[in-house]
Amino acid sequence: MKFTIKPSSRMREIADQWDFRRLLNQVCCPTNVQAGTSASEFGAMFFFGGEVEALSAAISSFRSTCEIPPFIVSDLENGPGEMIHGSQRFPQMMGFGQADSAELVYAIGKSTALLAGACGFNWNFSPVADLAGHPDSPVVSGRSAGQRPEQVIKIAGAYMRGLQDNGMMATIKHFPGDGWDTYDQHLTTSVNPLSVEEWHEGPGRVFKELIEAGAMAVMPGHIALPAFDKPDERGLYPPATVSRPLLQDLLRGELDFQGLIISDAVNMGGLVGYMNYYDACAAALESGCDMLLFPHIDERFYVEMERCHAEGKLSRETLLDRASRVLSLKEQMGLMSGSLPERTQPDHAELARLAERVTKESLTLVRDREGLVPFPLRRGMRILHVVIMNKADHYKDLYARIHTELARYCDRVDQWVDPGPDKLFHAAISGTYDLILCSIGSRQDYGLNVARLHDEVARNMMGGWMRLGTPVIFVSHFHPFVHKEYEAPIDTLINTYGDVEFTARLLIDAIAGEFEIRRELLAHD
Repeated sequence: MKFTIKPSSRMREIADQWDFRRLLNQVCCPTNVQAGTSASEFGAMFFFGGEVEALSAAISSFRSTCEIPPFIVSDLENGPGEMIHGSQRFPQMMGFGQADSAELVYAIGKSTALLAGACGFNWNFSPVADLAGHPDSPVVSGRSAGQRPEQVIKIAGAYMRGLQDNGMMATIKHFPGDGWDTYDQHLTTSVNPLSVEEWHEGPGRVFKELIEAGAMAVMPGHIALPAFDKPDERGLYPPATVSRPLLQDLLRGELDFQGLIISDAVNMGGLVGYMNYYDACAAALESGCDMLLFPHIDERFYVEMERCHAEGKLSRETLLDRASRVLSLKEQMGLMSGSLPERTQPDHAELARLAERVTKESLTLVRDREGLVPFPLRRGMRILHVVIMNKADHYKDLYARIHTELARYCDRVDQWVDPGPDKLFHAAISGTYDLILCSIGSRQDYGLNVARLHDEVARNMMGGWMRLGTPVIFVSHFHPFVHKEYEAPIDTLINTYGDVEFTARLLIDAIAGEFEIRRELLAHD
């Protein structure tokens, strides 16, 4: 059922008594890192990762400074473990898509809501509702549930329902759809190039159906959509964050979204490279956003926003409307009662079972031209594990676990990190090894502006060592589209869609034929 913020006359009366700065505070969501221990009352606060006890204490401390109960929010895109350190970690959302079970993903969403709720969170900036339209998108890729609208609707929708049915507001992002070009909206305004018809059949269908299913919040990205907008006097199309045609006409109007609109981070280059930082904050609110994410709040912020007010760029009526909506939503969610709901902690063993199940069911043999998998690993074999990954030192635990798991089957396991093509050439031509297992690719991170293997590390793919007779099995742990770039050199490739404590064991068992590995691509092709 579609979600609607119910206007509250009582909340409107409260907001009407506030001055400009207090109204502004209520529509801001800074970070705990930026705000520090001197945080004022804000409408919401984003908390970065930490241990459970430290996070709970920090959240409780901030909440105690607020007369109006705040939203407490984080990015729990694929389970709690990335932000709530020490809790269960899960594969990427695209792994959820490959596992292809709405029941399983709902259970993960439910467990995430219960565990995060027990820490004090009541809002989650997920699920990612973007389609993985371009294989080299530096922002979306494995964060998406897939390339096909029906798959994203099914999987992101299940995660959303698991969250919201258990007291956690979900956020579908990034409207009107990231993932269609190779630009990173953290750095510059990215562009969704789809026509009106293509958009309605793809991203538009996803957002429409998730809105119809009850999405409580939408996050617009710093993404232009020329098919539905007009260029400015410079010939530049505006990011959705500050576009009335996209937020008012398309999102509020055509898609009839009546929940909360929270901007993406206002310090991202896709917004503040397009226009002045403070003018952009004002324009986002005037264009339809209810809240600003990650504003840098200091005295200058207030002075500049008051300037925008004086210049007619941000009216008090707009601020009053946005603050009233935020307050009404808090009342609707039960936050204004002053008492926190009892949260039943999820069973940690059950969380582990969910993580192991989705890890196993998402492992995918993307390509196997020579029929290498299953490969008969056994004692007496000589195995070389090669790591060709940017920032390989970030993944030491991963390839240490792979080494350990290979040693369960084989007596000799060597491991090389970024060895270079010449060393690999000689290893492959000499007959020293019975199998070369190659972990390839890198994890995405914001502002890297590239999804592919890159820099000097990519030179490891030179030399033709994969064509010298020694069997080679490639494994991509994070970037799901390695096979697109290396169409000819890679004959056998397995995707794991992330790295959790079960990944290495299940990967090696699958290669050895201990269980049947998935061979169909559901989330992508």
